[in-house]
Amino acid sequence: MTQDPHTDPQAPGTTSTSARQRLRTYLPIMVLARTTVNTSYRLVYPFLTSIARGLGLSLAGASGLITLRLIAGMGAPLLGPLADRYGRRRMMEAALLLFALASLLLAGFGTLAAAAVAFFLYGIAKAVYDPAVHAFLGDAVPYRERSRAVGAVELSWSFAWLLGVPASGFLIERFGWRAPWAALLVLGLLGAVLTHTGLPPTPPRTVRGSSKLTVTSMFRAWREVLGRPSVMVLLLTSFLLTLANEIPFIAYGAWLETAFGLSPTALGLASTVIGLAEATAELGTTVITDRLGKRRSVMMALLGLAASLAVLPWLAQFGLATALVGVVLMMLTFEFGLVSLLPLATELAPDARATLFSLTITAFNVSRMLGTFIGGWLWRWENIALHAGAGAACALVAALLVARGMREVR
Repeated sequence: MTQDPHTDPQAPGTTSTSARQRLRTYLPIMVLARTTVNTSYRLVYPFLTSIARGLGLSLAGASGLITLRLIAGMGAPLLGPLADRYGRRRMMEAALLLFALASLLLAGFGTLAAAAVAFFLYGIAKAVYDPAVHAFLGDAVPYRERSRAVGAVELSWSFAWLLGVPASGFLIERFGWRAPWAALLVLGLLGAVLTHTGLPPTPPRTVRGSSKLTVTSMFRAWREVLGRPSVMVLLLTSFLLTLANEIPFIAYGAWLETAFGLSPTALGLASTVIGLAEATAELGTTVITDRLGKRRSVMMALLGLAASLAVLPWLAQFGLATALVGVVLMMLTFEFGLVSLLPLATELAPDARATLFSLTITAFNVSRMLGTFIGGWLWRWENIALHAGAGAACALVAALLVARGMREVR
């Protein structure tokens, strides 16, 4: 087994000045690459109609492409461990090249068959890239400073919404629906080149008991990781935290439209406010979480999420402005909790970080699917209080799990 950088005085995880300087070079590369990958995810939702029109599909038919991407993403438990076996940087490069290939198919061909393959490849690329980048940060950054680095990289999710989506709209309006994918192709290739030249090579980690990654060795790795009680608490917390947000969030657009008569343009502006809330939470993580403590930050966020959901229906009684305040509070606490949870997770299985993150991503994806179903089913009563109550209950159960079953490395 490769030595853990936290026990190696010469490893990237040391606190030397040169290590911090190198990290300042690494972070912009990862933020650029991850913003590019995340933009491909976020631009689909506001521009699904344009994509459907370009492919000659109905809106329902085009939504099937999102399902394909989600199905591919469910392969994370099989794909994530590759970064433990073959090295973090190598798998980041492979993911970005897959991403570039998917973008080429959409930009160059623009047919339904090409789009289906492209969206499937997008799901695979993200399932490979995300565990690898978080495992890299876990190796390279000391635990007591890790939230700062994780929060900086997680800003890519907000950048994709605040920068990538408007830029995509500009390109679609002037050059057609395939133009954003051409831009993402260039950025994906640039990210792969910068990753190869700017990040240090990361040695492969031998799978225990085997020099090769086989189905047997992979099941052994899963069993070893899942056998740690703190890991099960992490996965359940990840599931419940995401569910607490997804149930009300899936209905927030329909709720604002029904309750306040908002137009699509106004809903788009409201979404920008949500993007700013996410960015604020991610920046807050870089400043607060390491000082306050990862476990304590997650607890505070979960209780804050439960409280914000509890008051959301009450705030809505006073008008649109206060309703949006409630939504912003919900997104702030959720995003702060999620991003604070990630650095806490990096130290629960330091010998198999990518494997653990692949399982965590699966918990997120399953929770989103279930939350979408529950939120859609609850909307038959068109009462946001039902969604908020269900979300608050999930957040409180998650807070109890963290309080009783999660320990933080000191």
